[in-house]
Amino acid sequence: MNEIIKFIKTYTEIGAPILALVSGIIGWFANNLLQYILDHFKYRKEIKTFFWKEKINAGKKASEYYLEYMNFLNLASNQFEMYELGKIEHQILIDNIQSEVKFYSDKLKSFPHFEFHHINIFYEFEESKSIEISNSINKNLRNITELKINENDSETEMNRKVEETKEYFKNLKLNYSQLFGIYKVYLKTVRIDIKKYI
Repeated sequence: MNEIIKFIKTYTEIGAPILALVSGIIGWFANNLLQYILDHFKYRKEIKTFFWKEKINAGKKASEYYLEYMNFLNLASNQFEMYELGKIEHQILIDNIQSEVKFYSDKLKSFPHFEFHHINIFYEFEESKSIEISNSINKNLRNITELKINENDSETEMNRKVEETKEYFKNLKLNYSQLFGIYKVYLKTVRIDIKKYI
């Protein structure tokens, strides 16, 4: 180090530009290194910001969808409850369920936030149980549709069909309440997680 200082003092015409050049290179390198570090942290912060904005947006849309679907499940369960209490008759229940299914299937098909499905990027919901329940619902609805009571049926046959239909309705009520519980857990999970970001 002493030799470098001695060289610069002796040969100031060469030493000063070399010192300026070395200082410039060190400054340039330090500046670029600092800029790289700052850009890296800024990029990570922007990614995190983008991530939580997307997560909140997906959570909001999923919550709206879950609430609509839960409303349908609740209304269907109420219909089954009224049937079990004897407040509505067999055919009225079928007509009410069909109209509610049509109304909500149309409403959910035209749901403005169908991109809510990207909620699954952020959460790993176990869908196998809800798929199993949906298959059971479809099977019970199919069985009810096939069990039409005709005027030509004997009283014994009518009673058998009514009792069988009641069993399918009990299954549907159970299925709807199970789905309601599953979607309630989904909604609660999303809400709790979003509270962390707000």
